[in-house]
Amino acid sequence: MPYQFTLYDAFSGMNPVEKNKVVRFLCDHTHNSNRQSVQEAVEYAIKLKPSFGGFILAVEKERQLIGVIVANRTGMESYNPKNIFVFVTLHRDYQQDKSLIQTLIQRAIRYADGDIAMHVEPNNPALDLYQELGFKAQYLELRLSNQQSSAVA
Repeated sequence: MPYQFTLYDAFSGMNPVEKNKVVRFLCDHTHNSNRQSVQEAVEYAIKLKPSFGGFILAVEKERQLIGVIVANRTGMESYNPKNIFVFVTLHRDYQQDKSLIQTLIQRAIRYADGDIAMHVEPNNPALDLYQELGFKAQYLELRLSNQQSSAVA
């Protein structure tokens, strides 16, 4: 049976069952994810929370969800990419299917209007594939967990 791709955005919407299915899938198949951050990214993409929007591209086989890309628009396109792929996730059983990964990402690239960024851990096995598809490392990201920011008035 062929793959079935579904695009969700602010215009098409997403019913609560579909949303829960996507959130549960991402939580189950994304390393170091928590439900709150997954749900927030999904809700930003389909504008259930105030945001610049984005989209969710899901792929199913035999009615089983096997892959999801969540793209959020940044609203900062004058100095950052317009889109960020927050989650690019495949079911564990399909992570070695290079053609499926390529097709999913290429479709998402077509849906994204403007430049795209994604955060990828250095040891991610898909890093080479992302680079084959044209993604390039541009910056080293530094983060500071600023616990004292709310104490400053």
